[in-house]
Amino acid sequence: MTHFDAGARVMTAAFSDRPDATPYAAEKPRIPLDERNPAATPAAQRAENLRLDEADENDDDEMNDMLWRAIRKDAPPPPVRSIFGR
Repeated sequence: MTHFDAGARVMTAAFSDRPDATPYAAEKPRIPLDERNPAATPAAQRAENLRLDEADENDDDEMNDMLWRAIRKDAPPPPVRSIFGR
């Protein structure tokens, strides 16, 4: 363990003395799960060229660009070079 563990808050408030056996109501999905990647989008056209049957067969930069744009809805920032990578 590290000093981060020693300085962390105590988690006792997250637990109770007795279990709660009350049944829960499952929430229905708000987004249709079969319509998450419509075929007419530029992202779908880029994804058609990906080979996902084996690991490491795709360009990492291409995959990162696609994921960044899908999540952040913006162009990714330019890469920052490390002093160790020169």
